[in-house]
Amino acid sequence: MANLEELRLLDALNEAVLVKRKAVLGICLGMQLMATMSQESDRPGLQWLDSEAVRFNISAAVRHKVPHMGWNRIQIKKISALMKGVENLSEFYFAHSYHLKLNDRSDLLTETEYGISFPSAVERNNIFGVQFHPEKSHRIGVQVLKNFIEM
Repeated sequence: MANLEELRLLDALNEAVLVKRKAVLGICLGMQLMATMSQESDRPGLQWLDSEAVRFNISAAVRHKVPHMGWNRIQIKKISALMKGVENLSEFYFAHSYHLKLNDRSDLLTETEYGISFPSAVERNNIFGVQFHPEKSHRIGVQVLKNFIEM
């Protein structure tokens, strides 16, 4: 957020996304920046989603290491153009220590289990976010990126 502020990009981003309603896709940290706030910083987020970026707090540390790195399944919670051609329980590549805690569950697109259940993809109107890395997720990740481009 400090970089976005320093580069004076916040007004342009807010106008493009909130006023002109251009589709935006946040990947990993990009999705976390869409939150109202983050435990990682005292700065507010973009505030596009009623959520907070929180650090994993996993009691089963032997089985679930932080950062969460590697392949994991998503569970699709609602129909979306972003997930067209993506089967439920498809595997994507993750690399993160923080995840969103949604206050508005209607934004939830997919969920993933890693010691806890967390939002792995979100959607609110023209705003999309994925916690996983589609660019590292082979064919299925390419499908998600293709779906976004075709919106």
